Amino acid sequence: MLKIKAPCSSANVGPGFDCLGIAFDIYNCFGFELSDQNEYIGFADRHCNDNNLVFKAYKTTMEHLGKQVLPVKMSFDGQVPNARGLGSSSTCIVAGVTAGYEIAGVPYTKNDVAYLSALIEGHPDNVTPCVYGGFTDAVMVVDDDKEKLIVESLAIDDSFLFFALIPDFALGTRQSREVLPKSFSLTTAKKNVANMPLLIKAFERGDGKLLCFAGEDWLHQPYRGGIIPGFFDIQQQAKDCGACTVFLSGAGPTILVVAQSDIGDKLQQIADGQQNKWQVKRINVDFNGVVVTKD
Repeated sequence: MLKIKAPCSSANVGPGFDCLGIAFDIYNCFGFELSDQNEYIGFADRHCNDNNLVFKAYKTTMEHLGKQVLPVKMSFDGQVPNARGLGSSSTCIVAGVTAGYEIAGVPYTKNDVAYLSALIEGHPDNVTPCVYGGFTDAVMVVDDDKEKLIVESLAIDDSFLFFALIPDFALGTRQSREVLPKSFSLTTAKKNVANMPLLIKAFERGDGKLLCFAGEDWLHQPYRGGIIPGFFDIQQQAKDCGACTVFLSGAGPTILVVAQSDIGDKLQQIADGQQNKWQVKRINVDFNGVVVTKD
């Protein structure tokens, strides 16, 4: 059996809209075996058909490689919550693409998997850390009339602690994108452009004070925060109790808190004071990315 373990990811990371992402140690695990027909084990009933995202990514990869789409028995053991801004769909896409390369017997690189996964997902900020692990910056570019994915792995100082506040309600990516403006002022764009390199340096140097300023975003959080009950209140209270920065994980609704001391108990008190139920979870950066094993 082919086994694939894919980490969750937090995209955007403050001002890094649609390009920055961090992988964390919450995982979805997948199994693949050739079969006489497609089989789906462990998936929700609504995903037990050929519209399953894992299968569609596998099928796309086989077609991309010019290979016959062989029937597979797929199993799923999931820990990444759905529609919470933690890249659950990216784990499915990355697993399907990786399985395609493995079953096709074609040599591949992490960039091959991340590139095709980004094409399927529509943006690279979640799939890239899921593939590479760690803190990444990714962008699609055209070079000699050929599209390719450029990825840079970035450093995170060991002094930073990460906490995910995961609510009991979901938020679809489509809904969260619909609230965004179609255009921004030059001043707004400049603020985000200026903050992104500062954020990268703050993480690299362990500079919590700089991160307090560099984590600010003006492109998506002011709008998405308005449709996530409690976001702005949690954000302010978390900063007041010692967080370096607080931002939405991807499109939300999960909130990511970065600190340089263990403020988990204080965050739980903040969460307990909200109308909705929020799980406070200490999470660690995953530096491995997608992992393949064979039985």
